[in-house]
Amino acid sequence: MFSLLACRSGDHLVEEDTPPSTVMDALFFAPKEQSLPVGSAQLIRRDWDNDGEVELLVLVPQRSEGPGTTDDGRIQAFTLQPQSSEWLQADDRPSWTPSEPRWHQSFVIEDFDLDGYNDLMLTQSDSVYLQLLKGPNWQDDNNTLIVDLTPISLQAGDWNNDGLKDIAVANRGTDSISIRLNNGNDNFTTTASLDTADFPQQLVQGDWNEDNVTDLASLSVGENLLQLWKGKGDGTFEKTSELDTPNSPQQLEVADFDCDGRQDLAVSSRSAEVLRIWYNDGSGNFRNQFDLPAGRGPSSFDVADFNEDGVLDFVISNRFVVVFASVTTLSGDMALVLSTSN
Repeated sequence: MFSLLACRSGDHLVEEDTPPSTVMDALFFAPKEQSLPVGSAQLIRRDWDNDGEVELLVLVPQRSEGPGTTDDGRIQAFTLQPQSSEWLQADDRPSWTPSEPRWHQSFVIEDFDLDGYNDLMLTQSDSVYLQLLKGPNWQDDNNTLIVDLTPISLQAGDWNNDGLKDIAVANRGTDSISIRLNNGNDNFTTTASLDTADFPQQLVQGDWNEDNVTDLASLSVGENLLQLWKGKGDGTFEKTSELDTPNSPQQLEVADFDCDGRQDLAVSSRSAEVLRIWYNDGSGNFRNQFDLPAGRGPSSFDVADFNEDGVLDFVISNRFVVVFASVTTLSGDMALVLSTSN
């Protein structure tokens, strides 16, 4: 295995012979399987209804044809059962089924109108619309917001520092980012459309230059490109730089990977079989890049301090094709990379 040395300059790989779960005291137990709706995609964990209990909200994104398809595009809530440690479908928690099947690829939960209830915003990725569902019941799905063709990745943040949550969405059909400012009365004003590289797949936010103004980064899979956008604090953004990713980029994450207090960026690459990490110098520039071996066919990944040593680690989901006796099978496994501050 490999360990990524963090919290020092010149991070590098060190070969280790002993499994990380032994060396680093990161213990993982047999997983407990949880039944979810077929085709589940995005999952978010939070106390959505402000009752003091954490729920899981699961998005079932794909649109299909034929009768009985209104479940497509639904949001389903699950609650944790303390005695069994299982997540069960919560009939008494907010959930939502669209009035007609839709392809909902991304969603966010925010109190957009500051009425004390969390609202739900989703992409209608087979159209040019976002849907706004008002809390606490999320039942009215007729409130739509026009953006651009095939909205695919959604972010909510305060782009103009007025205390209201605004919207930014990457549109795959037009290679663009739509910026919409919140007026506080369920209306959003069009302020900008940013041109991206081909096929934007993911949008993230952070403060790249430490000026207390939110910035954006977009990952485009058509050109293997990561683009950085500086927020000006008035709801507008300026593209400042572009970073080449390895081929077949899959996912983009933001975290402080070298423990210097600055937000860094990482992208998984399925064909290159690496996580590429860019380190932020604090001025909005990502000068040093580092490729971390990630196993076979890395797709999604997450970061957390699994062994509680104060340094972020990686857990990586790998997906690949296996051919045996002329039979082709889609398979996968999980890779764990533990960092050390030595």
